[in-house]
Amino acid sequence: MDSKSTCVSLGKFPFDYTEEQVREIAKSVGPVLDVKLLFDELTGKSKGYAIINYGDIETAGSAVRNLNYTSLPNGRFLKCSIINDYDLNSENEETIKLPPLPLGIQIHPNQNASQVISSILTNIDSNSALQILKEIKNMSIENPKGTKLLLERFPQLSLALVELGLISNTTNHELIELTLNKKQIELKELSIDHVKLLQSVNELTNEEIEELNENQQNIIKQIKEEIEKGSYGEILVEI
Repeated sequence: MDSKSTCVSLGKFPFDYTEEQVREIAKSVGPVLDVKLLFDELTGKSKGYAIINYGDIETAGSAVRNLNYTSLPNGRFLKCSIINDYDLNSENEETIKLPPLPLGIQIHPNQNASQVISSILTNIDSNSALQILKEIKNMSIENPKGTKLLLERFPQLSLALVELGLISNTTNHELIELTLNKKQIELKELSIDHVKLLQSVNELTNEEIEELNENQQNIIKQIKEEIEKGSYGEILVEI
C-alpha cells in the first residue's frame, strides 16, 4: 500500500452502474478529479470496479475509511482500498481490449466494401437493425475509447452502422449527406421549434452546463461550437 497515493480502487458495485453513478458515490467523501471504470477485456462489460483519483492523499484515505464495506441498495458491500497512483490518461491503443469480431468476408476484385455490406444487411429487419444500433450506443457510453478504437480499426463497421440507420429509419440520405459534406443549413430549412431549441442551448451558462454529467456537457459544448461556426445557419437572429 502506498500511503502517498491519491488513488483508490472502488469495487463490488453492480455491473450496470454508470460512470456518473460511481462518481456520485466517490464524491460523497470529497472532490473527485477523475473516474475510470474497468471493463472485461473479452466481453467489454463493466467489471464492477473503478479507479478513483481524488488528487490528494487525505481525501483518498478518507474514501477508504468511509466507503469500504458501505452497503449498497442491492445488499452488496463496497470494497475500497488505496492503490498506487494511476495514470487515468495513460490508456493507449495497446491497452484497450476490443470485443471479439466475427470472421470477415472475402471481397472480389469487382466489389467494394459498401456493396458487400449493403448486400449482407438486406435480410435484416428494422427491429433487428435498431437493436444493433442500441447496443453500439450503449458501448459508446460505457466504453467510449474502445468504441472509437473499434471504428478506427474497422471502418467498414461505420458503413454498416449507416446502413442500419437507414434500415431502422433513424436517419436518412439527406442527414448522411449533411454529415459528410458539413454544408450549412439555411435558417428556412429548420423548424421554429428547432431554432428555439438551439437558441436555448446556446444561452446555457457555464454554471448550468457544469450541473450536467460529463457526456451531456460534451454534447452541449459541441453544439455550441457548431452554432458559433454557423453549421446550423443563422439561428441567433430573432425569429
